[in-house]
Amino acid sequence: MAGRGHGHGGVGRATEAFYARHRVLLHSLILSIVGIATGAATVASVQQGYSVMDVALLVGGAVLAAGTAAIYTRKLGLGFIAGVVPLFGLAWAAPMSAGSTYGVVPLLAYVFGYSLAVMSIQNVLRRELGDDAMENTRKAAIAATGLLAVFALLWFWHTQSAAAAYQATVDILGVIASTLILVPIGVSFLHFDESYVAEANRVGERRQRLLEKLAMVAVPRWGMSIAGICIIFLAMAWFGAQPAFVIIHGASVPVIAVVSVGVVFLIATTLCGGWREGFAVTIVAGLVWLSTLWSFALLGGARRLSLVGAAELVVLLLFLALIGARRAQAYVVQRDNPSIARLRAVEDAAPSQIFASLGALAALAPSIAIHHAYAAYAVGLVFAAVGAIAFVPALATACELLLPRRQSVEEIYRRH
Repeated sequence: MAGRGHGHGGVGRATEAFYARHRVLLHSLILSIVGIATGAATVASVQQGYSVMDVALLVGGAVLAAGTAAIYTRKLGLGFIAGVVPLFGLAWAAPMSAGSTYGVVPLLAYVFGYSLAVMSIQNVLRRELGDDAMENTRKAAIAATGLLAVFALLWFWHTQSAAAAYQATVDILGVIASTLILVPIGVSFLHFDESYVAEANRVGERRQRLLEKLAMVAVPRWGMSIAGICIIFLAMAWFGAQPAFVIIHGASVPVIAVVSVGVVFLIATTLCGGWREGFAVTIVAGLVWLSTLWSFALLGGARRLSLVGAAELVVLLLFLALIGARRAQAYVVQRDNPSIARLRAVEDAAPSQIFASLGALAALAPSIAIHHAYAAYAVGLVFAAVGAIAFVPALATACELLLPRRQSVEEIYRRH
């Protein structure tokens, strides 16, 4: 066994050495393939038809999102990477759904890819600053995509929205692929000098002080209050969304709803390491979905396509929430008290979650200016951001207080 481990270590070192020697060549080859694939996909999309207005609104939103990322990272190159990289994935996915008029579907997929890019860049910055990287974002992104595929099968199979649901799934797969491939390559061309690292540390300290109060959502006393606010919003959204429920019909809807709740709970519980976090994510997912439909009911624009957009926002919530929850789980493994672990996770993850959400809202702004009903998606996005940052840790903390987990004597004394 020892020899086998040594062999694996030798192979790993040889691979790293090969990559170090031929990095420029490998990157050039990958970028060439990306360029050819993007060009071919763009030509195919043009031939099949596309909406010039949708493309213009998407590009305009990407510019605003890139500016937000540049403010967050204090580096134009990083902002450019975060804003542009998801567009490649949308271009790759376009031929599979070209000719459709579902302009908001790829826009929300872009929002997801932008959030993934911001989180990936955050990992790079943490490594450059000498900190531990955040939890691997790939698992959260893949889990979120799997959830969207389940939603597409449960809610939209053999309906008029089936094409839009298929497009949403393909678009999100495309932006995940482009982000995971191109962000590391793009960042490798940038240089982080000592002055940038020193300034980043100072900014990080200032943000840390600002987030100390926000992290109080994980303190039991405050967690109970925030959890109560979340439940109140959920009840209000349930009654407010009733007019929009007319677009959902069929005797199987209650069964589909129960299955959907079970799938969200199972995914969140499995990846977050406990049923309390799974319960919290499930409650907030319901809040995001209902608040989006409620907003559509108020704006008078509710239609079945809005369900596809609401599903994409639930997927975004799951991704953002898993980042923080898995970070908290890592601290629990390090023998921290669960409440303290959630508090530390909020301090770590909230900056990137906040700026990812702000950039996502900026990306939606041009489309909202043209299509005012799209403001409902902005409302759902706000609840997704607040839910991932505050409601999920607060609900999990409330569950911890009401139903504390059993601990052995060894675990109790080990933590003291």
